[in-house]
Amino acid sequence: MKLASLNPRRWNLQLVASLGVRLRLAVPVALLAISVLGCSSENRSADVSSSVDLDADLSTPPLDPPYLTDLDEDGDEGVSMRFGDPTKPRSQADQDQGSAENQADATAVAEDTAGGVAVANEGDGSPETTKSIIGPEDYKTWDAPDLTLVVTGQQHGYIEPCGCTGLDRQKGGVARRFTLIKQLRELGWTLMPLDAGNLVRRFGRQAEVKLQQSVKALKLMGYDAVGFGSDDLRLGVGELLAVAAAEDTPENTLYASGNVVVIDPSLMLHSKVVEKGGLKIGVTSILDEESMEVEPGGDLGIEPAVESTRKVLAELNEAKPDFKVLMFFGKEDAARDLAKAVPGFDLIVVGGGGGEPTYQAEKIEGTETRMILTGNKAMYAGLVGLYSKGSRGELKYARVPLTHEFEDAPEMRQLMREYQEQLKDIGLDGLGLKPIRHSSGEQFVGTEACGKCHTTAYDIWQGTPHAEATDHIVSPPAERGDVARHFDPECISCHVTGWNAQEYYPYVSGYLSLDKTPHLTGNGCENCHGPGASHAAAEAEGSTVTDEVKMQLRDSMKLPLSKARDKCMTCHDLDNSPDFHEDGAFEDIYWPEVEHYGKD
Repeated sequence: MKLASLNPRRWNLQLVASLGVRLRLAVPVALLAISVLGCSSENRSADVSSSVDLDADLSTPPLDPPYLTDLDEDGDEGVSMRFGDPTKPRSQADQDQGSAENQADATAVAEDTAGGVAVANEGDGSPETTKSIIGPEDYKTWDAPDLTLVVTGQQHGYIEPCGCTGLDRQKGGVARRFTLIKQLRELGWTLMPLDAGNLVRRFGRQAEVKLQQSVKALKLMGYDAVGFGSDDLRLGVGELLAVAAAEDTPENTLYASGNVVVIDPSLMLHSKVVEKGGLKIGVTSILDEESMEVEPGGDLGIEPAVESTRKVLAELNEAKPDFKVLMFFGKEDAARDLAKAVPGFDLIVVGGGGGEPTYQAEKIEGTETRMILTGNKAMYAGLVGLYSKGSRGELKYARVPLTHEFEDAPEMRQLMREYQEQLKDIGLDGLGLKPIRHSSGEQFVGTEACGKCHTTAYDIWQGTPHAEATDHIVSPPAERGDVARHFDPECISCHVTGWNAQEYYPYVSGYLSLDKTPHLTGNGCENCHGPGASHAAAEAEGSTVTDEVKMQLRDSMKLPLSKARDKCMTCHDLDNSPDFHEDGAFEDIYWPEVEHYGKD
């Protein structure tokens, strides 16, 4: 958790296309997604047509009215695909029904920059018109599928959005995800939730606790299968076995991996076959070795992807499933190559590509396999609707942004409370966070000591959110006020004085607790200017320090304005303060909020 942004509306690259009644040209879409514990900081870019208003706001499009409907540029079936006999032609009735549905789907509504609407294609639904519309599909317009796959992945430690930039501007979190799942179940939809892996992003005791709580959340939500991500394997073998080892029955086993070996292949389930909604679904997962930044050590192993995929596909085919899903952790190009090398899966869910999910499922060239992306930090849930009746073999896909419109599920709020209580009970020592000497060799003295001489600067600081930074995690805003976070290193690091903001550990003489170090609450002067104990002592009355040494210490505390922006970005990073990174934001917005100059 980081400091709140001072400017609440910026950064996301948004899309509003001024679509006319008979729009002819396709609109390539560029997406830039930034997150705070649930908002992505990675880019997915493409050429943007001149008709796209980059200042509009559809980064979290409304659920009502419906989104632009996904239509395939080279066809009239949108993201629908067939998983029956690929050689069997569609009936004339099916074709007529599809034509009627496409005409209805082609009516799309999008917010414009003034808060009005732009209506696309109210015409006759001609192929020239419908081919032009590309956008996210609204699952609310679907007939209830026989089975809906709910796909997520790449949570990457972002178990909830923290609220630093405003919860209305952040996506993701298990509490919102569970609300979506419960809403769908209340509609009578049969669900099969799947996760492509990478629940955590770091290693160490806190990551282990977060993995345990994340798996508990997946079980509460009724997930049927989970894969491994590269960061998951940075944890110890014991932790992985505790959550992933095969249970007495496949139904009770959450993890399924075709190529990750934990001690012995017999300890892991390689695949699962799940029967729901009148359909038999085969599912497995593959971790791409190339996604590993560090070789797995000890009793962990990753078997070759192509050979393992062939083997597990053969096992699945023996069960004769109606639909086969491969959860793949790695890059998109690697997923495409694997689908071509081992054809036979109906759907590949890619969990390691980063960015945001695409609007449409991609048909991988030369195969019958479709590919969808989970996106980064589990900001979205993908819905894959399967139909075995009526329009036989149809599949629909929609990505659902997990915005503040989905209220937090009480069960997950309780889980978050348990997570924070665990961190409190374990403590900094138990988490392995021993104070480390600051690179300057100096120690922290606290902001009040600075204010004895720098009175004007101190008064300015007291009027900024920096002064209340610790209060914001001790007593969070009303929406999250039920769970304090001042025992969570990932929140503490930018909300106190004397911590490494990016690596989440305390410096020697830095903040330890409200009781032990109350003088180091708030994000104080020394976080930017460096620890100032020697400087403060040298300037104190009765000091015997020479003038030369005093000048050296004063110079060491100076932070030129030309370097201030980079220092600020250790907390105001892309995850936690995307607005800060806009052109001119520091000079025009952020610096004026804290502007101060030296001693009075």
